[in-house]
Amino acid sequence: MNFRAPVAIAGLLILAGCASVKDVAKREPVFFGSTTRTAADYVQCVDSAWKGLDTQAIRQPIHNGYQLVVEGMAGVEVVLKAETWKGKTEAKMYTRVPRLSTALAEAANLCL
Repeated sequence: MNFRAPVAIAGLLILAGCASVKDVAKREPVFFGSTTRTAADYVQCVDSAWKGLDTQAIRQPIHNGYQLVVEGMAGVEVVLKAETWKGKTEAKMYTRVPRLSTALAEAANLCL
């Protein structure tokens, strides 16, 4: 029996499943909204709410705001981007598996 083929296929499946921030952010947002809060205040609120849901996120600066990135076993699972422009912050949340992000989207909505 040849064990090389199954090992090679398993390796390719693992690599194919790894998602980056760019990969996840190319998808349709599962949540979007706007607020008069600054991007920093909004992202801080969301990060605290997600910690209450036992979800750890990495806060990263982006142009005109911040993003929160949640990583999982297969790479990036969730990306929340918040950008402030002319006193208004636009927030968008993207996910690799939409059905698993309902609680996170609800928490992001409550922070608007």
